[in-house]
Amino acid sequence: MTSAIVHFAAGRLAAARASAEALLPPDTTGWSPANAVRMVILAEVAARTGDRNLFQEMVNEAHRASSADSPSVAWAAASVLARAAWDRGDFHDAARWLSGEMAPLITPLWAWLAPAHLICITRVASAAGDAGLRASVLQGVELLDRERPAPRLFTAIAQHVRGLLERDADALVAAADQLSTLQPLHCGCAAEDAGSELTRVGRRADAIDQFNAAFDSYADHEAFADARRVARTLRGLGVERRIARQPRDKTGWGSLTDAELKVVSLVADGSTNAAVAQQLQLSPHTVKTHIRNAFAKLDIHSRAQLIDVMGDSGRPSQGKILRP
Repeated sequence: MTSAIVHFAAGRLAAARASAEALLPPDTTGWSPANAVRMVILAEVAARTGDRNLFQEMVNEAHRASSADSPSVAWAAASVLARAAWDRGDFHDAARWLSGEMAPLITPLWAWLAPAHLICITRVASAAGDAGLRASVLQGVELLDRERPAPRLFTAIAQHVRGLLERDADALVAAADQLSTLQPLHCGCAAEDAGSELTRVGRRADAIDQFNAAFDSYADHEAFADARRVARTLRGLGVERRIARQPRDKTGWGSLTDAELKVVSLVADGSTNAAVAQQLQLSPHTVKTHIRNAFAKLDIHSRAQLIDVMGDSGRPSQGKILRP
C-alpha cells in the first residue's frame, strides 16, 4: 500500500498500478483501508493514463463500497464516484458525492498523500457553486496552514487551492513553480489551472508557457490522457504538441508486460504456478498464459533457462521489483 502511494506521488504511474494491484482485492479480504487506497490509486492511474476499462472497474467497485461500514472506505468510494461525475461534466452529482455525510476527509496526512484529490474537490466546489463544500475545502487548507514548520508541499497546495477559489492566475503560477520539484503530476495540474486563468484574463503568451509546462509534466510521467487534454487546449491556441511514446520492444525483457514480468520473476524465484496464482490473485490459466508469452518473448523453453537468462541479464528478483 505504501509503495503504491509513494510511486503515485512520484509520478511513476505504471509502478503505482503494479503495487496497487498486488494488494488483495476486496472480494478476497472484505473492505479495509488498504482496499480503499487500492481503489483510489487505481482509479487515478486509470483516469490519467486513459485506461477506460480499469476506470469503469474501479467505479463499479466504488458503488459496491459506498455503503461500507468503514467511514474511510465509504469516503474513498465517494471520492472515486465524484471523480467519475466530474469527468463526465456532471458537477452537481460530483458535489453530491462529496457533501453531507461524505464531506471530504481533508487532513494534513491526506493532503500529503493525495493533493490532486483536494484540488478535485476545490474544482467541484467552484463549478457547482457549493458553499458548504467550499467552506469544507477552506477548513482543510487552514489545517495545512497550522503545520509548523510548514512543509513546502502544504504551502504549495494551499496556494493552489486559494488560487482556484479566487481565480488568481499569479498564485497558480507560483504554486506550479513550487510543485515542480515536489510532485510532478500535481505540478502539471497547477500549471494547467494557471494556463486556464491566464487565458481568461487575456495573457495568451503566459498561458501557452504554463500549458506547455503542464504538457511536459504529464507526458514525462505517463499521464497520457492528461497530456492529450492539454494538447487539445494548446491546439486551440495555435500550438501543436504531440506525445512521443517509445514503442514496446517485440522481444527481450523490454517486451514483457508488467503482469508477465511479475509472474516470471516469481517463477524464477522457485514459485510453482499454483503459488504464483495464489499470490497474484490470478487464475492458473492466466499464469500459464503469462509464462508462455514471456518464454516466447525471451526465446526460452524452460524454467532452468529462465533462471540462467535472468541471472545473465541482471534482472532483479521479484522482491526488488515489487518493493521500491
